[in-house]
Amino acid sequence: TRSIAVTGVQTCALPILGRPVRLVEDRLENMRGGDMQGPDRLFEVTMGFNGDGQIRAMRMRALDDIGAYSGRSPLQLGKPVGAIVGPYKIKSVAYLAQAVMTNKTPQEAVRGFGQSPTNYAIETGIDKIARFLKMDRVELRRRNLIESHQFPYLIPSGTHYDSGDYHTVLGKALDTAAFDELVKQRDALRAQGLYAGIGISTCLEPSGGNSSFEPLFNPKNATTTWMDSCLVRIDLSGHVTALMGTSSSGQAHETLVSTVVGEVLDRHPDSIRVLHADSLNALPSNSPVGSRMAIMLGGAAAGAAKKLRDKMLRIAAYRLSVGAEQMVWSEDGAHVAGDASRRMSWDAIVEIAHRKYHELPPGMEPGLQEKFVWEVPTGGQMPTEDGRVQMYPCHSFEAHVLLASIDPQTFKVRIHRYVCGHDCGVMISPDVVHGMTYGGIAHGLGAALMEKFAYSPDGQLLAGTFMDYLLPSSQEVPPITIVDHCTPSPLTEFGQKGSGEAGYLGSPAAIAGALNDALSVHGASIDHLPMTPQAIWQALQTSNGDNKA
Repeated sequence: TRSIAVTGVQTCALPILGRPVRLVEDRLENMRGGDMQGPDRLFEVTMGFNGDGQIRAMRMRALDDIGAYSGRSPLQLGKPVGAIVGPYKIKSVAYLAQAVMTNKTPQEAVRGFGQSPTNYAIETGIDKIARFLKMDRVELRRRNLIESHQFPYLIPSGTHYDSGDYHTVLGKALDTAAFDELVKQRDALRAQGLYAGIGISTCLEPSGGNSSFEPLFNPKNATTTWMDSCLVRIDLSGHVTALMGTSSSGQAHETLVSTVVGEVLDRHPDSIRVLHADSLNALPSNSPVGSRMAIMLGGAAAGAAKKLRDKMLRIAAYRLSVGAEQMVWSEDGAHVAGDASRRMSWDAIVEIAHRKYHELPPGMEPGLQEKFVWEVPTGGQMPTEDGRVQMYPCHSFEAHVLLASIDPQTFKVRIHRYVCGHDCGVMISPDVVHGMTYGGIAHGLGAALMEKFAYSPDGQLLAGTFMDYLLPSSQEVPPITIVDHCTPSPLTEFGQKGSGEAGYLGSPAAIAGALNDALSVHGASIDHLPMTPQAIWQALQTSNGDNKA
């Protein structure tokens, strides 16, 4: 709506002024009406549990302030349906989601598409149960986490979780953090007069970006696929080029495609060119959201490369007078199984495909170019009449453990130790996964401690500059230890799951848990984000503890 209005003003001003017109936007205008805000969501969560800490049921109501224009933002209430119980064995769930429009800055999709706030609500509930039962928070989670032998696991909303080993990942994170020593460090900080606490969260990252939740909002929207595609060609010189239809904004799609194609064709990734199709030559594809590129673009690239490899194997088999099933692919071509002396080189196969039509198998099209369109695994289905639906196909898992302290004079938060155990199946590019996870944790730190589009009671925006809307810098983001684990997905080409939203989906909950652990000694707690110094001070002032600030 804003862009249409700006275009309208420019169109009207152009003939009057007789000269080019452009909009120069200042920061206040940008924050108030240009940039979008993330979820501004209120939760009411009720959990039913027994004396052993087994959580039997949950009722959740989510009320989201989506600002002045709706756009796609209400759909952020839909994605959590596919992971509404988190990684826990909660058998019964009632979920009521409502979006309301106000005069605030509009809301738009942000990392996780609404899953991070839901994870925060669930994890806050888990910590409250532990406090009520006087049970260790780790033990409570272990009693409720889905067991590795239970996959694929069906949750009440109709989604099957594909695979996981949640207990092992949590154990790795705790071991790496040296949890017993961490408890001693927390107690030592408390003895020094600081408010110190340990935070824990165990959360899911749904990945694969299906669109199946959209029909839940609008039955007329019968979308059942969110495919992606890739085209791979080998030219006469033997060089490999891959073409993709999605745009990259730093997610390393080029690295993903070159690595996958190189893996299938046994070529070095650095030798493979990756190009973006323009809007007129675009392949069937969708946007790089929902932690879907490793699954979808990776699957499409692998599919196209496999079609090329199979074609080259058929050419070699024909020339060597054997069946294609008897051929073995290798780095420099193909050879007959059990007889490496009977072989054809890469260059020889390429030349036949491009130049020697008379040497091709009968009916084979010359050239080496293949396209593959990859449908979302488990996709292609409409919701059932009772609203059950298979949401995202794959589910990564992360376990966060951290130690934090609060200065009792300034209420500034410091994170002393941060460990994240992460399982996204087979990592195609580990450096990319680690970078995304590190950035996601930093993003979550901002959400937990700093970032908010704040308004006065009469509707005045109070966070119109970066002096008021605070972002984490290198001074606030601590060193982070990432612990890898691999539970392959049975649904994808290499066993990969998504990782683009890693870190952010569990870090706000873990940081909030650490601060509430610190405040609990003084009879205080905070049930909203961000936990700013002012919010911490106010919580201590209204607490029942003896040590008010």
